Amino acid sequence: MVKTLTPALLDAACQQLSQRVKSSGYVPTLIIGIQTGGAEVARLLKRNFSEAEYCEVRISRPGTKQKGKGLTHRLLQLLPLGICDALRIVESRFNEWRSQGKQPVRIGKLALPIEINLQLNSRPSAESRVLVVDDAIDTGATLQMACEQLRSHYPGVEVRTAVITVTTARPACEADFYLYHNRTLCRFPWSNDYRTK
Repeated sequence: MVKTLTPALLDAACQQLSQRVKSSGYVPTLIIGIQTGGAEVARLLKRNFSEAEYCEVRISRPGTKQKGKGLTHRLLQLLPLGICDALRIVESRFNEWRSQGKQPVRIGKLALPIEINLQLNSRPSAESRVLVVDDAIDTGATLQMACEQLRSHYPGVEVRTAVITVTTARPACEADFYLYHNRTLCRFPWSNDYRTK
């Protein structure tokens, strides 16, 4: 299933996701948004956790280029949404099949801003609760790398993850908080095939 999240629906989804975090009793002291889509979700979540610090990081697949509004975007804007939905589903299933038996790779180092790094190093570990936010978990490699690096550099810090959707049955990293965990694919306002009609 493909679900289109308009800005209003995305805002409502983030409110619901925030409520799931709050009702669990988890109160983050730091929210980290994974650029690009995760940062959009994280900024909306942050409004509900006014005491938490906030920063963004970039983690990518090898060979991934920054998404732009190029030829692919223009082509997807011309196709009927039904065809775009079918293409999304085929791409998702292909990527899931391709990653079976392989450990997905992400590159980069989790470089936090200096002031955040100082806070995590100066505050007692038991008082540091980090919520890592992405828009979706596909393979789970991005969040896995982020969480592993955080736990390695800041032992004792409690790290949890939040996403709007988990698109595969067995990702490398599970989300602690999510709205969908049934292979729902979301078309976000920043997606190349996003449009409301």
